[in-house]
Amino acid sequence: MNEFIHTFSVITYLYLSEKQALENTFREDSFYNGEDHRLVLSKYASSGLRIQIQFNPKKEKQYDKLHRDCKVELIITPAKLLYPDESMQKLFEKEDYIRAIDNLKILLQEIEFQTGVNLWNEVKIKRIDLAKDITTPSDAYSQEVIRLAKKALYKTGYNLWTPTEADIEKTSWEESNSILFRNHNQGVNSKIYNKLEDMKNQNLNTENISGLLRFELSLKRDYLKQHTKYAVNHLGFDELTALLCETLERATPLMQNYLIDPLWSGEMLSKELQKKRIKNSCRGKKERRKKMLAYIRKCNKENAEPIDRSERILEQFMKIKLSPIYASDEFGGVPSFSDLLRQTQHRPLLQ
Repeated sequence: MNEFIHTFSVITYLYLSEKQALENTFREDSFYNGEDHRLVLSKYASSGLRIQIQFNPKKEKQYDKLHRDCKVELIITPAKLLYPDESMQKLFEKEDYIRAIDNLKILLQEIEFQTGVNLWNEVKIKRIDLAKDITTPSDAYSQEVIRLAKKALYKTGYNLWTPTEADIEKTSWEESNSILFRNHNQGVNSKIYNKLEDMKNQNLNTENISGLLRFELSLKRDYLKQHTKYAVNHLGFDELTALLCETLERATPLMQNYLIDPLWSGEMLSKELQKKRIKNSCRGKKERRKKMLAYIRKCNKENAEPIDRSERILEQFMKIKLSPIYASDEFGGVPSFSDLLRQTQHRPLLQ
């Protein structure tokens, strides 16, 4: 198991006087950002805790029984709680998350001592982000996987997300370096992006990395509320630790179900190798071969619609474990997304 929890975030609320106390104390380590004029407290960012404060939207203020003025999001990177200033550390064991939450408690106690503000008051979970890093033979290979994924998304249930300018400002995603898709009904967002390019943008050392993809799944509060036995509101530290450990334990099937299964998961061969595979599998069945090749042409048009699960011809592709999306001639082929995630191979079986 090489999945890890990259980030999680929780929401709480403050009175205006509490916001002012935080801003006055950490004035040198704070700034305002975004159209919503968020106050960002960065003092503890290198230690794994980012704090964003904005005025509470009117609707949320009405639902808050105390009608507090400000909404606060605590964005927490567990690995940095144990390894401050180290951007590429990952935690794979439950015991590490227990230690990380202990360190989070210490940071919050320090903040309360300095400001008198308790930031862990009636918190509720907002999201948990699972991730897995996949090494690839080259940066160009990583970009090819992203291109193929954009064409391989099924039509039903999931939607490609094109970031707005405001989204890009918040997330720094470049559309050419990533695929983002979401299922609103399930409460999950999925990403595959070029982590090597992301590292270069952060001026991190990439000297010994040929290519790197990050597969990331964001589980929203609605999903967690429905699929966990732990509370997602009024979250205590023990409940939080249990929730993180349970999510880590389920990481492999979660990423398969919500990140890989929405993508057509056969081998993605080059155009010529695709034809060869189909020819070998359709000996004496000329009509079937014609239908498969016609479907390939349809799927690989520049502005092709997402793949429709109801297409009967897909059964033939499934039988020979082949995707109707073809890869660039430069690479010969790319394994299925499932194999990529498991890192069982980087090169397809060409026979």
